[in-house]
Amino acid sequence: MTTPPPPPPHEPAKGPRRRPGRRTEPQTGAIPQHPQPKPRRRPSLRGEQPTETIPLRGSLRGTPYRDPRVTRAVAEERAAAHAMDLALRVAEIMLRSGSSAAGVESATIAVGVAAGLDDLDVDLTMQSMHLQCRTPSGQTISRLRVVRQPRLDFARLAMVHALVDDLVSGDIDLEQADSQLREISRAPRMWSRWFVTLAEGGVAGGVALLLGASLPGVLVAAAAACVTILLSGLVDRLSLPDFYLGALGGATATLIAFFAYVLGTYGIIPISPADFAFIVAGGIVALLPSRTLISAMEDVLSGFPVTGTARLFAVMLHTFGLIVGVASGLGLCLQAGGLLGIELTPPPLDKLAWASGPLPMVIIGAVVIGLTGAITLQDSRRMLLPASLLCVSGVAVAVGLSSLGIGRVTSTGLAAAVIGFLARYIALRMDAPALTISVPASFGLYPGLGIFIGLYHMSSPATVADGANSTAGLFNVLGAFGVIMAIATGNTLGDRLAAPFDAPVAQRRRATVEQEGDRRAEDGWDIV
Repeated sequence: MTTPPPPPPHEPAKGPRRRPGRRTEPQTGAIPQHPQPKPRRRPSLRGEQPTETIPLRGSLRGTPYRDPRVTRAVAEERAAAHAMDLALRVAEIMLRSGSSAAGVESATIAVGVAAGLDDLDVDLTMQSMHLQCRTPSGQTISRLRVVRQPRLDFARLAMVHALVDDLVSGDIDLEQADSQLREISRAPRMWSRWFVTLAEGGVAGGVALLLGASLPGVLVAAAAACVTILLSGLVDRLSLPDFYLGALGGATATLIAFFAYVLGTYGIIPISPADFAFIVAGGIVALLPSRTLISAMEDVLSGFPVTGTARLFAVMLHTFGLIVGVASGLGLCLQAGGLLGIELTPPPLDKLAWASGPLPMVIIGAVVIGLTGAITLQDSRRMLLPASLLCVSGVAVAVGLSSLGIGRVTSTGLAAAVIGFLARYIALRMDAPALTISVPASFGLYPGLGIFIGLYHMSSPATVADGANSTAGLFNVLGAFGVIMAIATGNTLGDRLAAPFDAPVAQRRRATVEQEGDRRAEDGWDIV
């Protein structure tokens, strides 16, 4: 037999090549590593088991944190526990601030990869987070956190997103990320409670202006929304479920609009029957749980059926309570109108346009909706202008497609897709998640007027006697639900279509980091 050739002479191991501008002392959870192999594609039904585990880095494909700066897996239990605690705190703030489950999971995994964890399991529900990892030494570490009091705060969500982006890009290390995260958690809210209440009134007034209401009608719509929000805040101290809060808000907004219409009938303020419908429609849009609708639909479509279904059920329950409140308020208004001899003219069933006012008023109304909608979500000041411009764009697309004969649901979904695409494209270049722009920009598409018209024809005695109109009103309400779902699915579709354009953002960020490192090396800042 042929003997194998002798082994080559032993060569001394070459140390890792040091990049210029990088610190050479070891860092906690951030140890340089040799180039990582490319992550395998998702398992298919041919040749691979469908339940095979997907590599941790590969699960970030298509997210804003794709292709992170990967470090060597941590070997010490203490370092792994520190990395998991950081990832868990990031997930907690994001989930509490209104992020979707998909966004929370991608950010958590990105933090784990950047911290040196190559084995991390993330389990999210509507109010809890469970993280578990296994270190190379064989030690299993598990962490659990429950979020009991979620508070929407898009400004804080944007700050956490920027922190995670800096971490995966190598701009900051774990210690800096931990310090910055503590500052983010202690930072005050961007807008005060009273200013947010006024912004809710601005959303209702902007919707009324968009629909063609007169100036007194716009002011009444804004005032009715403010009073309704204040009353709901007082009643919320009783810890009532969202269903009752929605019903109370819908009934209050309808009764205030009817009181203003009675004053208009006696010539005190110029309020017409059309203004009455526009006022109630503005209150419906301001009270709709649209803030969580887009996140819920994204969860359903992104592989989080349990969390998404729970959120959707909560949204639908609140919406159903709002509809019950508006219907009850309309019933009382019709009875009171009969006693006072005041006749309410039912609006036509085909009056379902987003914008029926003059073009300048439509533009102003859309700008006001986007601006005030962003404030109600505690968005940062730099997001106000993009939200306003995208709201105008979405309304313009919806109106244009509708004028071409395209159905309401289809035109709304396409307009929402445009908003979702542009929101992700713009937001990621401003170091913020797409939700911070897409959610307030979509407020101008919600069918507040369609819901009111359907409920009016279902509640009016004249139309109830006419079975055809009553049935048409019911289908109108169901069609409004279809429009709401089209908004959520359209936003998610646009977000996914914009994902391929994220790569240049990450590349530019890493190039900037490398250039900064080279500059510091030239200036003698390197630690040798």
